[in-house]
Amino acid sequence: MVRIITYKFGEISIQIENEINQLIKNSYEKLKPHDVQLLDLILFENSSDMECFFYQERKTLGIISEDLGDLFYATHDAWRGTPRISICLERMKKLPRIMQIAALRHEVGHSILHGSIEYYIFPIPDILTKILKENKLPKDYLTNLAYLISIAVKDFEVTKLLCNRGYIKGQIKYAEYLLRTSSEDLTAWELAKSNTYAIAICLAGRLKDIACLIALYPVLDNESIIKIVGKELSYLPKQILERFMKLVFRLPEILNNDTLENFNILIEAFIRYLFVSFVN
Repeated sequence: MVRIITYKFGEISIQIENEINQLIKNSYEKLKPHDVQLLDLILFENSSDMECFFYQERKTLGIISEDLGDLFYATHDAWRGTPRISICLERMKKLPRIMQIAALRHEVGHSILHGSIEYYIFPIPDILTKILKENKLPKDYLTNLAYLISIAVKDFEVTKLLCNRGYIKGQIKYAEYLLRTSSEDLTAWELAKSNTYAIAICLAGRLKDIACLIALYPVLDNESIIKIVGKELSYLPKQILERFMKLVFRLPEILNNDTLENFNILIEAFIRYLFVSFVN
């Protein structure tokens, strides 16, 4: 049995706390075998409390990647050495019930596969260091690029785990939700499309969004995936979208069960298919 230690920020009813705890415990039971023995669960009443908390965490722990919109309705990290799931109830309650459940199960999956700090301190690969020197880019740029790609890898792995254990319908809804093009995505593209380096960051962010969907390839056919992706990424120029799709459809065949190896594989593939094509 996984021991869950709960921390609460704001007015949160015991009923909601118990419901979340029970869902997480049930998920751990269905996802056995795993090595998780302890989970820190942080419940936030509202988004401002969550954002302030993680701002201070980044400052205290020296986390150098930028906050690139990853403060979602639920998130996982292991910056303190223990798997930790954080939930913003203000954001979560706006989602349909099936999405709430799928999102929490997704974070449980992260705690199983990525529940220690080494999954949050990926070294910058030599190929990125070379690009930094050749293009005279700031180190923060490549740190953020690597960060987005590491999220794509981990989300792919978690969705694959959940799919293999029978959590399919909810994860399809979750993946489709993540891929929805927001006004922020469109604004980011408008600002980036005239700068080749900014384009690469935008594409890495969308790769993060699409990773969960492509991990469902065993239960979603190519036609369904192409239809969903084509709709949500229709704002991308045809040449870029075609290259992006080539990379995306390679993920199931090139990624394995080793997270660090997958990170290096995807970095190299991203550079080959996308980065080099638009910065040279």
